[in-house]
Amino acid sequence: MQTYYKLIGRIGALLTVLLLHSCIDVLDLRPATTAKLLVVDGKLSASGGTQLLRLSETSVIGRSANFPPVEGAQITLRDHLGNEGLYEETEPGVYALDGSVIAGMPGRTYILRIEVNGEVYESLPETMPESVRPDSSSFVVTNGQLLNIYSNIPIPGDIEKGPYLKWRIDYVYQLSEYFCHPLDPTLVCYVQQYFGNQLLPILDGSLLARGETARPFVAATEADKRFGEVVFFNVYQETLNPGAFQYWNKISLLLTQTGSFFDAPPGAVRGNIINTNKPEEPVLGYFYAAPEDTTHVKILASDFLPFTINPYCGIPGFPPVPRPTECCNCLILPNASTIVPPYWY
Repeated sequence: MQTYYKLIGRIGALLTVLLLHSCIDVLDLRPATTAKLLVVDGKLSASGGTQLLRLSETSVIGRSANFPPVEGAQITLRDHLGNEGLYEETEPGVYALDGSVIAGMPGRTYILRIEVNGEVYESLPETMPESVRPDSSSFVVTNGQLLNIYSNIPIPGDIEKGPYLKWRIDYVYQLSEYFCHPLDPTLVCYVQQYFGNQLLPILDGSLLARGETARPFVAATEADKRFGEVVFFNVYQETLNPGAFQYWNKISLLLTQTGSFFDAPPGAVRGNIINTNKPEEPVLGYFYAAPEDTTHVKILASDFLPFTINPYCGIPGFPPVPRPTECCNCLILPNASTIVPPYWY
């Protein structure tokens, strides 16, 4: 229990420090009005792959993960050079753009256009910044089981403001089945786990020394049986322009409200999408263009010594009691695969 409270305190410190993450985030956007509002959730990366965008509308009750999808929209993206790409609806409310048709490139400016239900919405011009690439990721173990993840970022000496950065993090742990039946081979699974975005790691690097390396704290978790073999944390860093950073900073402040009597009531944050015929109409969400860089950090069970973490399925001859079903079929776990991730080493 003591370790738990230390974890909560460490998370609070993360939120305080980080205010000095083609992925769709699920946010708790509770509008102050009962009217149904359009929610636009998407970004353009520089990866060149498929770019996703999600359209939904607010509900009176519930979180954005359960907002009803908006179907049948015509969505186009164009840049300042005249290039244009059309999104295709792949499932209700989810739209995909072929990154080879219109590429995300630093220095280019983009406008998103949405036609739906007789209305036309456009984003404000969004310019993709140059990437500020991380050098690596690292970790520190404290109090036996508490794992802190850091990103190591050389701050360019030739920029006056920023960099403005946002992270999202997931991790993949290894699970080795034990021998369950003579006719069944034992498998090794790689299971992906996601961090919820109630912690939104962002950084305004304007006050950091130019030419030095920053080491912001981006995630914390308490190790358990999933850390009994090998774990890789994947740290995805986005470089934002000032407008996108201001939006995500507001989201971060909203997520960190304590809920006390003196707090402002929860409310939605307006983004950069405007109804061209009704500019006073609130539209939620933000469409932004951001290059993304990924680093990986490897964690072994031995990194927690002298604290001992046994493998998920126990050691040979000593399986856990009761025996977990997934130790005879690890593929029943969500996001499990027997394909070795390309960064695994």
